[in-house]
Amino acid sequence: MGSGLGTSSILAAAVLRALCEFHGARITDSDLCDWVLRLEQQMGTGGGWQDQAGGIFPGVKLVTSGPGSRQRLRVEQLQWTPERQSEFEQRLVLYYTGIRRVAKNLLAEIVGSYLARETRTVQILHSIKTLAVEMSWAMREGDWDYLGSLLDRHWQLNILLDPNTTNAPINAMLAAARPYIAGAKLAGAGGGGFILLLARDADAAQALRSRLSQPDPPGSVHTWRIAPLGLHA
Repeated sequence: MGSGLGTSSILAAAVLRALCEFHGARITDSDLCDWVLRLEQQMGTGGGWQDQAGGIFPGVKLVTSGPGSRQRLRVEQLQWTPERQSEFEQRLVLYYTGIRRVAKNLLAEIVGSYLARETRTVQILHSIKTLAVEMSWAMREGDWDYLGSLLDRHWQLNILLDPNTTNAPINAMLAAARPYIAGAKLAGAGGGGFILLLARDADAAQALRSRLSQPDPPGSVHTWRIAPLGLHA
């Protein structure tokens, strides 16, 4: 809970798919995304807008949706070579801060200000959307320095949306990691959960993992890999 990795939406997708399998009912991945959104809204978690797509669909992808109250997710698989994927997996360090934060209240505030068409919020969200497209390009081309700068920019925009996205312990963690990284941001709503740290190279990634694995930091380094299959029985 509060990891920033979209676990509530992915868990909801897994439970709904399991119930369909149990009853012999067929459901498309797109419909499953819709069901998760409806379930999370009915439960009052405030989530389910797109996080489930990360677990339902395989690999690395760019997820977009059209305008309107009904979310029609479009999933574009990132076309990159196995070598490029290996480089990314070597460089990206996943670190748990040890701090939990639930995104519900932040989501309500941002959606409210967006629906009210507050200029500042609309501009920031538009910039974040543009960053997603640029990130997909940088990952496909293996331009890791550029990807790092995009992560940093995304993080700064998150802070502009909500200053409580960061705090003193998180700032200290990022400052300690800065010599090793090209860029970083907290996953999800921020304020806690996991930090995504993109190392300058494979050696820097290994040095960073060693530093973060020392007894002093309150969090922990986690191993990870890109899921090649997505949600499957």
